[in-house]
Amino acid sequence: MSDYRLYMDTKALNIFIDLAQDLHFARTSERNNMSASTLSRLIQRLEAEAGTPLLERSNRYVGLTPAGQRYLEFARQTLSAWKDFQQATGINQHQPSGAVSLYCSVTASHSVLSDILADLRQQQPNIDIKLHTGDQALSLERLKQGQEDFVIAARPDQLDPQIEFKPLSLSDLVFIGPNGPSGVYDQLTAMTAGIDWTALPWIVAESGLTRSRLDRWFRHQRIAPSIYAEVTGHEAIVSMVALGCGVGLVPKLVLTSSPVFDSIQILENDSETHAQLLANVEIGLCVLKRRINEPSINAVWLGVKESFTSQ
Repeated sequence: MSDYRLYMDTKALNIFIDLAQDLHFARTSERNNMSASTLSRLIQRLEAEAGTPLLERSNRYVGLTPAGQRYLEFARQTLSAWKDFQQATGINQHQPSGAVSLYCSVTASHSVLSDILADLRQQQPNIDIKLHTGDQALSLERLKQGQEDFVIAARPDQLDPQIEFKPLSLSDLVFIGPNGPSGVYDQLTAMTAGIDWTALPWIVAESGLTRSRLDRWFRHQRIAPSIYAEVTGHEAIVSMVALGCGVGLVPKLVLTSSPVFDSIQILENDSETHAQLLANVEIGLCVLKRRINEPSINAVWLGVKESFTSQ
């Protein structure tokens, strides 16, 4: 069995024990920096491996089955034996230690970061991750200025050669409008022959990849946009569109992670131009190449697995 598999097994056992003690999916997922759906999938995998349900679940109740009680004992005994093995062999004596900083948007912290942190905590227990959140458009500049050790960012059309990029997720870019009573909603509803983009107010990002892609689309479509507001961050675009202030362009990942998702409609645009100029956004972990051999930086970089999940 490989080291990676061992780490993944011990991570799952630790999380199962946490859930078995608390019997609350939301609190357990929050403590372990993962989404409730990720936690649910982890438990389903354990149940598939065990060949029997380990938990009884309903809208108001979570409890251990008899098999779950025995699995809890097994998990505790296995982790205890694993710790004894580590101490006897000194397997953790040469693990890197210290703190590294990581910057990402609020959306990325909810949708992309949870699995990364859970894995790193298990694989590199002596490394602390100091998380900072903000506008993702600022992330690469913060990295180059030395303000952060790592950032999660959208890959620009031209990646700076001094930056190493590891893909984590793909997200479509989508046009969005309000889905509730407002002047903009009424405008969209009245456009039965197709959307007149020039007649609509726009909420746009101040800077970043989506702003540059949108400006290029405006130029190609010969649209002189009526910009209602320039805002910092995609989350602000979604919020203002939900309030009926205008239309906007955001990664679909931001929309599906938003608490105002139900107040938004995706505006269809199936043109060839849309596909060419507004291709999907690749989201990944970034580090400066010149720092990648530093022990703690290298441990985190190697501990994060590439993914091409589309959202």
